[in-house]
Amino acid sequence: MITAKTPFAANSSEARPIAIRSSYPIIITSLEQNIWQELERKIAHSLERLCCQRLLDSTVLLLHKLITNLVKTMHRHAFQQAIEGDLGLNVASRNSVFNELLQNELVMHGDRNIEQFCKENNFQIMLTFPEEKDTLIQIEYPISCDDSAYLDNKLARAIGFVLSKQTHDKYSPGYSAARIVRNIAEHHLYQSQTGHSQLLTCAEESDKAQVIFSKLGYSIIVFSSAGDILAISPTILNNLKLEVSPVSAHTLAGIIPSHFYNDVLWGLALELQNGLFENYRTRIRLPHDDSLSILFNISGYRHHDMTIHTMWQIVSLDHKATDTLAEGSILNEARVHNITRNYVPQLVEQKAREIVRLGGNALPNEECQLAVLFCDIAGFTTYVENNEKEESVIHTLNLILGRITKAVKQHEGVIDKFMGDCVMALFKEPYKAVLAALDIHKHSHDFNSLRMRASKDLLLLRIGIHWGKVVIGNVGASGRLDWTTIGDVVNTAARLEKSCCPGAILISEELHEAIAQIDHTEISFSKRFYLKLKGKRNKQAVRYVQITSQPLLHDIFITRSRA
Repeated sequence: MITAKTPFAANSSEARPIAIRSSYPIIITSLEQNIWQELERKIAHSLERLCCQRLLDSTVLLLHKLITNLVKTMHRHAFQQAIEGDLGLNVASRNSVFNELLQNELVMHGDRNIEQFCKENNFQIMLTFPEEKDTLIQIEYPISCDDSAYLDNKLARAIGFVLSKQTHDKYSPGYSAARIVRNIAEHHLYQSQTGHSQLLTCAEESDKAQVIFSKLGYSIIVFSSAGDILAISPTILNNLKLEVSPVSAHTLAGIIPSHFYNDVLWGLALELQNGLFENYRTRIRLPHDDSLSILFNISGYRHHDMTIHTMWQIVSLDHKATDTLAEGSILNEARVHNITRNYVPQLVEQKAREIVRLGGNALPNEECQLAVLFCDIAGFTTYVENNEKEESVIHTLNLILGRITKAVKQHEGVIDKFMGDCVMALFKEPYKAVLAALDIHKHSHDFNSLRMRASKDLLLLRIGIHWGKVVIGNVGASGRLDWTTIGDVVNTAARLEKSCCPGAILISEELHEAIAQIDHTEISFSKRFYLKLKGKRNKQAVRYVQITSQPLLHDIFITRSRA
């Protein structure tokens, strides 16, 4: 664990990057900071100024790689100086030892200790967005990270950006800077050459299609309706390391999986209109090395003579990675996804899409400020025992949870998880968490009014909300992971919900302070009071919340809580 506080040699306490800025900068000391949404917003503004808004996704990807490289390098140097100060070890020349120490630190503590060291020693990455011609962003970073300040040249050139390193004497000691600027000359040259979009003639379209076909390594296989190979491209035989001869067609027919024949020749080609099918995937293992396989994407059609004409394209030759790619019809995969997607937490799917867009393949841990809302049905276990023969308990539960989910989504929250009759929801805006809670209780009031008329037991909801810094991260083992929110804020929100009176909303004083500046004449708050929560050393300051037009219930709730 890092404990050293020795300043970096290149950075004194005054060594803070200084420059004239058009707006407040984004300061980065850890990749787990929740800075990407704010960064994307500012990038979008800069791209709009540069008249190239359509480049947002590719530009975010470009910057994500650059910033990730800089932060990892900064952390590496920070860790080196920290352990040299703590342990008196010279690890600069012992790379393997240093790498092991760094890896152990990251496994045990993540990067929070390294981040704290960076903060204490003024070691940071600073992003600003000057309102200057052709400039997208300026990045200031410690000199020790200079070698990591580079762009993905292929992507940068493709979208017309270059990295321009700035002279050191303009910035504070120990810091360098670089700007990403628009390569206008090259961009306009391409535009002037093309002028406008070209409409291809049929002949030109056919010529280009043939070039694309040969460049991408497509292959043709024609099957009889019985599954015999009637014609074949030499290309696919080469890919599978088979001799290019008609005899090899028999070998290939034997190693094509049986599900392909069932699904395609006697399934899709017969069932679908005109026998057209697209994007069917099958994996073929190399006949001379069973440990290796190639995943193919296949499209085709059924000819009027009942032969099946198919076009094969290699999806991946990375044999280690292809095991994770789905086989079968992509249409079937879409159907599977439609069934399972509602079982995947919204937060995970939303974040996974963002990570894929940024070129990643795993969900990272991150810190951010969130409002955490817990809601459950008071006395639901007793209700189930008394009513499971009288009414559909699952239907009733789903009806209530459905209304809770709708209110959460309407106020831009996400459901983190369902736990029986309890819901955990997350909100970036604390005020919207309160609005969602009030909507939930309005639905509950309407629902219970109907139950009262039908002489059924009331199902009152309890809601607890807290606001503060949380950690969103991977919890579990490699075979079964939850990407969920953890920390004291989550625990406190859960305790508030348990301490709340049925039919009420209980919020922490921290949440009340976070929304105190917002005009909320339609919302009424009780006076502050204190509760002793389970597992908490100090009493928690709390308030009840309700719609102003409702009867003043909070005094009753406070009296009950104190009792």
